[in-house]
Amino acid sequence: MKKILFTIILLIILLFLYGSYIEPNRLKINEYEIKNELIPSSFNDLKIVQFSDLLYDKDNKKLDILKKKINKLKPDIIIFTGNLFNNEYTYKDEDVNNLKDFLNNINAELYKYAVIGNNDKKLIDTYKDILYETDFILLDNQSTLLFYKDETPINIIGITDNNFNDINSLLQSDIEYNYCLAITNKPDNVIKLNEYNINAVISGHSLGGIINIPFYGGIIKMEGSKTYINSYYKVNNTDLYISNGLGYKKFNFRLFNAPSINVYRFSN
Repeated sequence: MKKILFTIILLIILLFLYGSYIEPNRLKINEYEIKNELIPSSFNDLKIVQFSDLLYDKDNKKLDILKKKINKLKPDIIIFTGNLFNNEYTYKDEDVNNLKDFLNNINAELYKYAVIGNNDKKLIDTYKDILYETDFILLDNQSTLLFYKDETPINIIGITDNNFNDINSLLQSDIEYNYCLAITNKPDNVIKLNEYNINAVISGHSLGGIINIPFYGGIIKMEGSKTYINSYYKVNNTDLYISNGLGYKKFNFRLFNAPSINVYRFSN
């Protein structure tokens, strides 16, 4: 009996140490094919790199590793799905400059897009200033047509959390398109977005549920990711992709759930 108890205690300690010191320092690259017959064939070799929930806390080594990883992938499009800031951390000018330097030095062949996360709202003026100075296009309940090697675009819309006003206006265009991609911070927004003609949603926020149980998925649910936590769902006719992010909330702990960036390739 004592041996069993000792083994259980030892296992708990090892899991705690692994989740505190090893897993959070890994960086995984997840690759997905976004396949839909409505995607223009000219987009077949387009590469999108998404990162999310940086939750920056002065870890500049992490920024440097992330910069090298993203640039090595040579993305056509970079998408940041929000939460640049960590609400547990007080930011100074030096931190803002570090973030600007990082975002300025990740390179996309075409464009860099971003949306507003729930943490970003508390420092919204600073957030907008950082994006403006780093060539990121902020889609704050806004849309943009993306052209690639052809005259047929796709529509990209950025949705600010819990703000679903005038989505229909974001879907309207004088130029004809067939495929619409939405980017937003909270994955549960898909419940509302699914009411519209949106083909795919890219989001973050859930942090993969912090602790990922094999064959089950993430177990810690946060506001905005109570229904959708894990990497992929088919919600009626909408594909939902969720990044498990890079940072942490209050404690630097992840279990079987490494920080990651997502790579997407279109296919029709």
